[in-house]
Amino acid sequence: MKCLKSLNPTIMNNVRALETKYHTEIGFHLRKALRGFHERYAIIKPSTEYQDGNYAFDLVYQLNLIISVRIRQHKYIKYRDMTIRYKSKNGGITEFEKIKNGYAKIYLYAYESEDRDSFVKVRIVDVDAIRKLIAQERYSIYKNDDGTELAAFRFSDIATFGGAIYQYD
Repeated sequence: MKCLKSLNPTIMNNVRALETKYHTEIGFHLRKALRGFHERYAIIKPSTEYQDGNYAFDLVYQLNLIISVRIRQHKYIKYRDMTIRYKSKNGGITEFEKIKNGYAKIYLYAYESEDRDSFVKVRIVDVDAIRKLIAQERYSIYKNDDGTELAAFRFSDIATFGGAIYQYD
């Protein structure tokens, strides 16, 4: 598996720049989706006797989420699907392989406004639905001019498989 440091720094900086640019807006949508996260992923358990006796708390609420983010340009909004990298230029591990192998949990997928200053559409999905779609081969492959490929998953299929956690549009 390639480490992120070995990837092209310009590509990494551009991707991270978008995440930084929209940090506040990403946080807004994640907070709005919190109820959906709680219902799916939260664990509430009694504290240990030690915790109760020494720290004065009775319950432990655990919500440990790792969130993948993809921000798309407005021109792609018309496709009504979620795309993830299926084949890279250099043969490195792709997002498709990572998801298939169980590494992702939640995906925030957003489209920028035409003037690229806000989000006009956001989907937060449970990646387990994508794994089910992969297992059933319910996705399309699109070849890009640069030799890379994308796997496309319809948002309606993601919802059918219980993956729709949150939507804004």
